[in-house]
Amino acid sequence: MRTRSRSISLLASTILGLTLGLTACGDEADPVPPAVAGTSAAAPPDSCGGAGDRVKDHLNSAEVSSVAVNGQCTSVVITTTLGDDAATAALRFCESAAEVAYTGDVNAVTVLAASGAELAIGISGAKCMASA
Repeated sequence: MRTRSRSISLLASTILGLTLGLTACGDEADPVPPAVAGTSAAAPPDSCGGAGDRVKDHLNSAEVSSVAVNGQCTSVVITTTLGDDAATAALRFCESAAEVAYTGDVNAVTVLAASGAELAIGISGAKCMASA
């Protein structure tokens, strides 16, 4: 009986020691490095033959928030600061983008309002159209 109680005591001490040891490891975790003020992450390179950069440079407008190439480099999406009722301006952006966008696999241009609503769309070989 004495051997059994000694084994239980030894087992309890071992478990207690492991628990305390693991708890102590949690306190010694590597600290998170502080953010460096004034820096920002670099934009990922345009991996679609420069189509997005080419369109953004060509449009060169403060009303263009971003230009992204989606799918397998098949669609250029232009996000703007335009309102949902700015179909005429969206058509101008779409037609201007079409002048340089349709290279490689790119075959569509979409212009979005600030709200995310689709304002205009174009496909290679056709005029841009306002969305309904």
